[in-house]
Amino acid sequence: MKRNHLFPMFLTAALVAIGIAASAEDVLGRVSSVAGEATAQRPGEAPRDLACGDAVYADDTLRTGADSRVGVLFDDVMTHLDADTRVALGRTEQAMPAARLETGKVRMIDPREGGAPARLAALDAAAAVAGNDAEAYLFTEKVGPYAMLCEWDAPLPVGRGDEAKTAAPGECVIAKPKEPLYTANAHDERIPAVAEVCDLGPQLAQLSSPLHHLTPADVAAPGPVAGIGSAGLGALNPAAAQGPTRQPCDSDAGSCSTPLPFIAVEPPPVTGCAPGVPGCP
Repeated sequence: MKRNHLFPMFLTAALVAIGIAASAEDVLGRVSSVAGEATAQRPGEAPRDLACGDAVYADDTLRTGADSRVGVLFDDVMTHLDADTRVALGRTEQAMPAARLETGKVRMIDPREGGAPARLAALDAAAAVAGNDAEAYLFTEKVGPYAMLCEWDAPLPVGRGDEAKTAAPGECVIAKPKEPLYTANAHDERIPAVAEVCDLGPQLAQLSSPLHHLTPADVAAPGPVAGIGSAGLGALNPAAAQGPTRQPCDSDAGSCSTPLPFIAVEPPPVTGCAPGVPGCP
């Protein structure tokens, strides 16, 4: 009788140990592109330098340094961190990838046509990403930080508590403290979707390629027009800010326009043309 009484306790302990071990190795995705310095850090561990093909885990926090970028492929969902960005990873209730922006700016591209949504969050606002090309930004005002969640391809539902707003393609949902969620026109400067693409084999290389998600017009899109209000920009025109004058296709590292002046400075342009653009080899 004593043996039978203790058996469920041992079984429970074994199952807990197995669950902890499985959780400790919860690989969420792998690095698909990297430029500059990028790290991942699990709770209680030292930061790990990220290189092509490295695993990232569901309890990792990813960081990029100045003039650095990293892309991570979560199954079919691609997430790109721009310079000076920190993102905490996780999973949704449906075991889909979740990314919470803590500083900087991040882009999540989901080419799927169905399935449970991934999550892209900033502050207390979260977007359900399913077939979307979504971005998240964090800004600071005198009243405190606020978030901006933007969309390019399909309606993007954003929630905060019992509030809900949907960004149409070309719109952003603005989440400011002590204000209701509202939408505004997006800017035309996207977060670069490629740094240095890793050689991860034909299937992963195809998924991580910008040609799988973008057109040459997307990559070479100009900045906002002065005088036309847009989310986070007002009447500013990034093309008029100080910095190198760039032309479409003069960089194969992402966007062709000058950097957004209110966030981090983009890395210097790389000589060459983006593949697939007319007039480029």
